Amino acid sequence: MRLPVGLAKRVFVLSVLVLTAPACGSDSDSPTSPSRTGSEAALQSLTVVGSSTGGVVLHRDETATGTVTLTRSAPAGGAAIALTVEGAESRLLIVPASVTIPAGSISTTFPVTLAGSGVSAPTEVTLSAVYRNARQSFVIRLEPLR
Repeated sequence: MRLPVGLAKRVFVLSVLVLTAPACGSDSDSPTSPSRTGSEAALQSLTVVGSSTGGVVLHRDETATGTVTLTRSAPAGGAAIALTVEGAESRLLIVPASVTIPAGSISTTFPVTLAGSGVSAPTEVTLSAVYRNARQSFVIRLEPLR
């Protein structure tokens, strides 16, 4: 089916880079071991969902929703997840410096917004979440308004 010129949409493929660190702890089955592998919550994923089809593409003043998820419930006091953005136009992607997953929960959401000035040319930035030295990353495409 062919769409009229004004209604044609561009579809972008979203590249996702996922980096994880190995779990730390003892491999011992002894109940007296100070730390058993897998007994603590670890960073499982970072995802971003926007209104675009075919991946996350943001234009000026658009907002998407980021979600960080742990492998199990956050410990007492919650789990503080650091967020960073890398790339040539990283200053234009607005995210909180950190988010906290409340104790007993496994995930939390946060806003991901492209600044009002937007970008002059298509580009990509990488949003990363870090918890206990494990990192998860997600690539977001930034597009100028047409």
